Amino acid sequence: MDDCLVYFFTGFLDSGKTSVICSWIGGENFKNRKVVVINTEEGEEEYIKENYEGADPVVINCDTDDVNKDLTFDIEKKYKPGVVFIEWNGSVSPANFFEEVDVPERWALAASIVVIDASTYGEYFKNMQTFFADYFRYGDTVIFNRVDEEKDNIPKLRGSVKAVNPGMSINFLGEDNKIIRIEDHLPFDLKQNPCHIAAEDFGLFYTDAMDNMNRYNGKRISLIGQAVVLREFQGRAFVLQRQAYTCCAADIQMMGVLCFCEYKSNFPAGQWLKVTGQVRYFEDDDGQGGKINVPCLTVEDYAVTSKPDNEVIYFN
Repeated sequence: MDDCLVYFFTGFLDSGKTSVICSWIGGENFKNRKVVVINTEEGEEEYIKENYEGADPVVINCDTDDVNKDLTFDIEKKYKPGVVFIEWNGSVSPANFFEEVDVPERWALAASIVVIDASTYGEYFKNMQTFFADYFRYGDTVIFNRVDEEKDNIPKLRGSVKAVNPGMSINFLGEDNKIIRIEDHLPFDLKQNPCHIAAEDFGLFYTDAMDNMNRYNGKRISLIGQAVVLREFQGRAFVLQRQAYTCCAADIQMMGVLCFCEYKSNFPAGQWLKVTGQVRYFEDDDGQGGKINVPCLTVEDYAVTSKPDNEVIYFN
């Protein structure tokens, strides 16, 4: 028997989880497959036939505490599903499912999706960052919906996620449910030569460059950061780095770009620099047995500069 594909959805109440799941149930991808929905949250939208015409899923309403081995194996025995959608209560950590619930061997996780209402995200993120950090660590995909292209800072929405989970796939949907392209909303102009990256946009450049080698490879940019000299390169390489605030003060991380110099550098360690150079990439281990392309700079020029008013990068 083929694998049963499991799609796990989480996010705050009324973020749009049910609407997204209903649109998927009624789509072409899941026709002629037995669909089961495990719904652990009651919001404004409902699982009714009007919301997914032509489909006939089995909907099981329960609390997160009821989602356990007995339930999942009972669903497998009764329905032999081809697809399972799990709408997880956003006030309960995804860890309660991923680390505690046994599922039948045939069930294979297809995606772990965080649905976010962009119109309320800023306020929620300020007050409940640990919730979002939990979502992002257990997820592989984020859907920002109800995005207002005029009001919402799309690169910062993206950066707040990438700072916690760089591998996360992120999608933006407008109020008309149409896809919004991130490249149309970058806070710097890559057509400039060089492209000047503002001090506060260091993190946005870095997270976007990690995902888009074709967009940045060979581009000339200027970037501001604090230099850390690498002794093993005998002064011909240094890291231009910044502190990044990911989810809370206790979780500040360093974010750095490796810079290669043709001539030996002569600035003191810890000096703040404005570096101009060409973006290149090198291959590195991704920590999970695979490879990843990492941006670096071949330095053309650098100048001593003052530290920014805010030394820490924020994504909210």
